[in-house]
Amino acid sequence: MEQPNHHEIPLQAIKNCTEDFNKRNFIGRGGYGSVYKGILTWGYHVNKPVVVKRLHVTRGEGFCDINDKMILVYEYAIHGSLDTHLHNPSAGLSWPQLLNICIDVASALDYLHNHVAEKHRIIHRDIKSANILLDDNWNAKLADFGLATIGLTNQQNTFVITNPAGMPGYYDPQYERTGLLTKESDVYSFGVVLFEVLCERLACVVNYHDERRFLPHLARTCYKNGEINKIIDPRIREDINPRTLLKFSAVAYQCLQETREERPTIGEVAFQYELPYYQSFSINWFFIKFMNMDIF
Repeated sequence: MEQPNHHEIPLQAIKNCTEDFNKRNFIGRGGYGSVYKGILTWGYHVNKPVVVKRLHVTRGEGFCDINDKMILVYEYAIHGSLDTHLHNPSAGLSWPQLLNICIDVASALDYLHNHVAEKHRIIHRDIKSANILLDDNWNAKLADFGLATIGLTNQQNTFVITNPAGMPGYYDPQYERTGLLTKESDVYSFGVVLFEVLCERLACVVNYHDERRFLPHLARTCYKNGEINKIIDPRIREDINPRTLLKFSAVAYQCLQETREERPTIGEVAFQYELPYYQSFSINWFFIKFMNMDIF
């Protein structure tokens, strides 16, 4: 087979790997389409486990390659998404594993915001634990670029005027009020994920009918009142070094500041977590062609 020089996969290769979207390979349905698992053999990839998202044509997301087919292909993450483990703490992710997951995501965001291209940055716009996938070695992969937006890096305050998008509990309240999206909006959402990890719970728990329902407000309140230990998961509190807890929670709190000027950059977050500056980033393959960007 001729080796490809880009990430556009022939439709027939995708049909082959999913057995023509056979229902026995169906694994779920999201807001943008149906999801299948498969084994891809194409180009450099031989028997590569993948997840195939078949998008609804009317949604306007993705790219059209052949006729009206709109399909994304992701590396298959054997351990699923981070949210499933936070929702089920008995799954037993250790504190070192959770910390490494956070570092992986910070590394990926640092790449998107600061190193993806000379004059452009990518704002993910949908950072949440459900979009953090875990491979067989528990390395984190930042996924789902369906809402991502390109911004310019040659402006001090790069912003995009757009309708608020994302999941409630995660998106930037300043973005929600003004419609101005900046890279600091991703930082806010990442701060929510950091507190999800500390508290081993999701950003929004509908079973709560009090201040505990939305984690960002609860975390900010407890931190300001010196009561952060009240909401940290007991197992995490036993495993984490007190100094590490102080540093980790302080950075997470800064990410949740109401105004973007008060938030750290993702590079500063990565530095605080002692992340090597050019640590290999973890981003699902094929997203670049999906974004249809010629800037790379």
